[in-house]
Amino acid sequence: MANKIVVKSHEGVRQMLGKHFVLTGQLSVGMGKFYTLIFNKRSSGDYEDFINHDQKTVDELYPYALTFINSIDELLKK
Repeated sequence: MANKIVVKSHEGVRQMLGKHFVLTGQLSVGMGKFYTLIFNKRSSGDYEDFINHDQKTVDELYPYALTFINSIDELLKK
């Protein structure tokens, strides 16, 4: 709670990430877009019928996920 950001939903996390970290330049726009992409994929996988995320998609997104995780880790160390 270092930044005193309070959210009540997953969508709130996405919005606050953009507002407090992307718009301030602490995270790149690309990282913000990546988070939105995986957020939407997670939501569709959870709530839509007949959505499957195949291995090819996972393999394509995996390097970006590692970069995103490392970026967040660096923010947490500040």
